[in-house]
Amino acid sequence: MLQGGSHVNKDIPPYVMAGRLPLSYEGVNLVGLNRRGFSKEQIYAIQDIYRKLYMSGHNVTDALALIEEEMPASAERDEIVNFVRNSKRGVIRTTF
Repeated sequence: MLQGGSHVNKDIPPYVMAGRLPLSYEGVNLVGLNRRGFSKEQIYAIQDIYRKLYMSGHNVTDALALIEEEMPASAERDEIVNFVRNSKRGVIRTTF
């Protein structure tokens, strides 16, 4: 989910909402995940992954290592980690 009129200069990871200026992480797209039939456990896991990525105080490389170490393997975890790791432009950051 992307705020209208946004200038996108970095990649936006799966399952997130992005907005503000400069474009930054705004949270997990809960409405979209619910509409797509994700379970509460899957949604909580996705939220936890993004908490570790954006709010742990670690750089991206360390946060990804922490996520892989502490979070059980899942399709969602692997999709997010692979997306961030393989991003050519880097991913959006957070302003909080």
